[in-house]
Amino acid sequence: MEARTVTLMVSLFSILNTFQFFILDIEQLTHIGYEEKFSLYLDTKSALASWILTHRSTVAGLLSLITVAVSCGLLYSVHQNSYKGLLLYALWIVAFELGSFSLLLYTSGLVRKQFRVLTHLCLVLQVSRMVLHFACLPCVLRHSYELFEAFKIVTKIGHRRRSSVSTVDSWPPAGLKLLYRRFI
Repeated sequence: MEARTVTLMVSLFSILNTFQFFILDIEQLTHIGYEEKFSLYLDTKSALASWILTHRSTVAGLLSLITVAVSCGLLYSVHQNSYKGLLLYALWIVAFELGSFSLLLYTSGLVRKQFRVLTHLCLVLQVSRMVLHFACLPCVLRHSYELFEAFKIVTKIGHRRRSSVSTVDSWPPAGLKLLYRRFI
């Protein structure tokens, strides 16, 4: 497959996968019960941990929104043959996946013993998403490099100096007919 085709598939995969994990993150339970609510997480005195647990869905939503925007930018960059959008996507996906993984590791240490199986499931899903994103990055970077090389060649051609002498004045005295036959 061509790098362009793979990059298009990566952008669509990234958009759909981000929506899927956004829905899973938003619908994830933190409390069980109807009248008496039982928390899945341990009580902590850490301000950072309580802030993360309180605003986890907001942070996940913001990261997902940025990822969808960057993935749409990747789709547009492939369409416009721009290498900058591909590089931005590669940098963002690395930052997004590492940030999501570190948040998941931090919050998995705060889960009660009875619900540790859920954290293992979340870790498996997160690692599988990371593997899929990181496995596609070499194709995106290769396509970005191909576009960069093509951009460099076009830029070099555009910077050639123009002669101050008119091209009509530099024609040979025999005329264009002989010049044309020479190139055939």
